[in-house]
Amino acid sequence: MPESILTVWFDYTCPHSYRELAQLESVADRQALKIDRRPFLTRPDAVEQSPRQQTPSIGADGRREPLYRPGESLGTEPASNRSLSTLLVHAATLYAKELGLDGAFFRAASQYYWNEGADLGSLYTIRKIAQAIGLEWEDLAVKLESGVYHDQVRAQHAEAVAAGITQVPTSWLNGVPHSGF
Repeated sequence: MPESILTVWFDYTCPHSYRELAQLESVADRQALKIDRRPFLTRPDAVEQSPRQQTPSIGADGRREPLYRPGESLGTEPASNRSLSTLLVHAATLYAKELGLDGAFFRAASQYYWNEGADLGSLYTIRKIAQAIGLEWEDLAVKLESGVYHDQVRAQHAEAVAAGITQVPTSWLNGVPHSGF
């Protein structure tokens, strides 16, 4: 049976994306299903800083303050409220995708964000994620610094918007939109 392709537009800051992609990965493992992760920027107009301008502001315990107080969230806290733009982490995901490691990168980045409250807009965090899954940090760092993947992230986001996607996660199976996965 030929492999089916499930395209999923997602953003790391969306708890629904986090949950749905985790469920879809367990299904994909049992079926002939390939997940094609595509970036959707939930804050496309967020001010971007170049990687050189970023300065980590980590508290005494090494974590950032969660977006919500305990009991106010969807049960996915702590999440960082510092990542205004997810462009950089989506760019790193595209790099990992070229090497066939986007699933591992997604899982690691999501865990850092949702379980530890890490700032996914920080090169420090992206370096930790990249090294944890075996990516060549020196190569990735040069590409992130130069913005090699930024236009591709923006183009895939624009493709989603042009297709009428307004929220994430949104899934398409073999080019046909579906909901309720």
